[in-house]
This record gives sequence, C-alpha cells and structure tokens, in this order.
Amino acid sequence: MREALQDLLVDPVSGLSLRLRDGRRVGDEVVDGRLEGSNGRSFPIKNGIPRFVLTEDEDQRQTERSFGFKWRQRETYGSPGMVETSRLWLVERYGFADAETMRAFMAGKARILDAGCGSGFSASLWLSPDWGGGCWVGADISEAIDVACDRLAGIPNTHFVQADLLQLPFAPATFDVVFSEGVLHHTPSTERAFKALVPLVAPGGELMAYVYRRKAPLREFADDEIRRTISSLSPEDAWAALRPLTALARSLAALKAEVEIAEDIPYLGIKAGPYDVQRLIYWHFLKLFWNDAYSFEENNHINFDWYHPRYSHRQTEDDVRRWCEESGLTVTALNVQESGLTVRAIRN
Repeated sequence: MREALQDLLVDPVSGLSLRLRDGRRVGDEVVDGRLEGSNGRSFPIKNGIPRFVLTEDEDQRQTERSFGFKWRQRETYGSPGMVETSRLWLVERYGFADAETMRAFMAGKARILDAGCGSGFSASLWLSPDWGGGCWVGADISEAIDVACDRLAGIPNTHFVQADLLQLPFAPATFDVVFSEGVLHHTPSTERAFKALVPLVAPGGELMAYVYRRKAPLREFADDEIRRTISSLSPEDAWAALRPLTALARSLAALKAEVEIAEDIPYLGIKAGPYDVQRLIYWHFLKLFWNDAYSFEENNHINFDWYHPRYSHRQTEDDVRRWCEESGLTVTALNVQESGLTVRAIRN
C-alpha cells in the first residue's frame, strides 16, 4: 500500500482515521501489516492491498465469490475482439468520442474512484500505461482486486482496496469522479449502493454509473428461474452448466434467420418490426448471449456474469432519475439501452 492511499483511508464503520501497525515496507510501499480503526477493529494489508470487507450477508458473499472466480479466468476475457467491442460500447454510453477523449477527461481530475473495479478490465479500456492524471483508486469486494492490481499496478498513481461498496473506507467528498460500471446491481440494493457513493463525490464532482435495465416480462421470469438454479452451484459447476446455454446461443446466432413481428405485443414488451431470431429470444425471452467476435469461453463468461451472482437487480429509468433527485445530483446525461442505463450526474 502506498502512503498516498493511506492518507485517503478511514474506518468504514466510524469514518475516523486509521493507524498503521506492523507494516512491512518494500521501497515506499507498505506490502503487509494492518490498519487499526475504532473500537478495536483491525483491517489487514495483504500483498499491498488494504482489506475492509465486513459484510455478513451470505448472498453478498456468494456474489463476491462468483466475481472473484470469474475475473481470475483471465483467458475468458480480453481478446482483441472483446476489448475493442467493449471499449466502443463504454465510451459511447458515457458520451465520449473515443477512449482518448475519455482518458483526457479523467486526467483532468485529481481523484477518481472506480467503485467495483473487478479485475480492472473496464479501467484498462481507457487508463493507459502513460497515465499522467491524478489518483485512481480501484475498489472491489472480491479477490478480483488482486487481478486488477496485477493488471494495472504498473500504471502511475493507481491504488487498490478490497472493500464493500456499502461500506467504503473513504471520507465524504474525497473524489472528483466516482465511476461504477455494472456493479451497483450486484449488491443487496442497487438504490442503497448508488446512494452510498454520492457522499464520496466532492461538490461539483461527478457520479458516472451503469446499472441493468428491467427487461421484458418473460425474460425477467426466465432469467430469475435460471439464476435460482445456477447461483446455488459452485462457480466451477455453474460455469460448466452454462456451456450448453452458450452453445444454444451460438446455434441460434448461426441461423442468421429473421422474423417479422407484424404488430406490437405490449404484454410481451415486443414492438413490431424485423428481428434476428437469436436477438428476439435474447431481448424478450431468455438471455442467450452470443457475439461472433468473442471466443466461446468469452461468451460463456458473459452468460456466467448474468446468471451466477445471486444479486443481479434490474432498474427503470424512473428509478435512476429519482435516486439522483433525492441525492442532490443533477443529471447531465442518461443513456438508455435495452441492456442498461448509463447516467452521468453532477453533485450539487
């Protein structure tokens, strides 16, 4: 742990300062030791990363284990096709012309929190090795934080913390940007997690977040039924159990078949028009993700991401706008897609 990071950290329960004990240093970094908080609380530093996870919510722990497993499967994400597709989708949703424009925007901020950074994959789409910006802090509840550290630690002024988004170890108004890409819905309450991040944003600073959008009724039902089965399995068994579903998605996509819906079917959430058969099923009946630019295991990775975490809530546009209004945020952009809602909002 670098000393600059220690200056930002507080006891996640009391909000009071922490004291370093028994710290072992390598150069300027504290690589092992503990941070003492209030009322005898002690938080370990392991492999240079402070560890603050306190939750006793078993469903949150299951989600934590799921993502720790997923992000350690490094051969199942990060191919050139997946990186390029993900980068274009990311910058588009957040309203940037390209990754360089997004990087320049972020470089103008003194402190950035990546809340739920996972393995650092989303950050790697814009955060370059020649990063000349301010302090970037990645926080994640799972052991994916170790993968993120391995991936990004060589980039200047990057720091890593293992912590729960509902109990982050930072004082109010610490960050100029709080960025949370596809994570808040994997907590006990998307709304609580969203509102827990707002105080960390400095006045005039920005919250940038992506959350899942509520889908068509039959897909909501089918996805929840599959999730109940898949989430009860170990990560390894769930990964294997989802391979046939991914294979079905591949077969449907290979048909390149189109069907014409003659008129709207409102109670199924289907509008009239032409549909690729795989996409019609995907958006309205069952998540069967497939992208030809990805390997089979990368496609399976995305289906696993959807079905294995026990917490995977979906929201409406009205939900997100209400949270912003109640939290003293002014929405500057809200990108609405079938998959999810991407919001940028300034703290008043």
